Amino acid sequence: MLMAACVLIALPACSSNKSPSNDAKATVSPSASPSATKSLDPSEAAEAEAVKAYSGYWREMERAYAAADVDASKLKDYANGVALVKAQVDTERMKKKGSTLSGGVTITNATVTRLDDSKKLLKAELSSCLDVTKWISLDKEGKPVALPSTRVTKYVATATMERWTDGWRVLTAQPHADQPC
Repeated sequence: MLMAACVLIALPACSSNKSPSNDAKATVSPSASPSATKSLDPSEAAEAEAVKAYSGYWREMERAYAAADVDASKLKDYANGVALVKAQVDTERMKKKGSTLSGGVTITNATVTRLDDSKKLLKAELSSCLDVTKWISLDKEGKPVALPSTRVTKYVATATMERWTDGWRVLTAQPHADQPC
């Protein structure tokens, strides 16, 4: 429930029509000469894919919260487990109240802090700075809801992720409003 309160007060997400398969592929721009092309090692490529999928997760969170409906987004392509259930609970609560979120989030410093390749499925832990300054809570008439002037709008957010056959999934997403960034 802490996540729901933080999300409704502070969190946003981004929006795009890209599928996870498009988002999850790291690309390296070729140089003028094929012999000078630098390729990423598997760990660097996996980290780049995880960060890209994390951005996709927030894009789809933004869509889900704007409609107060997870099914109005492609969030299920980016989230599973606790992260998806929390979003479903939050959007159902919003729908009952007639509220939505407008605007977007900005993610900076998204970094894989741990990559575990010891099991069949790659796992990653990620940390970022989440800026929800432009995410506005709207009431059922579409009017902005007054929020506390003391609310934290830029804070650390962490996630645990897992790479499935069709791309990375956010399994948990945790705001850390006590850690401004």
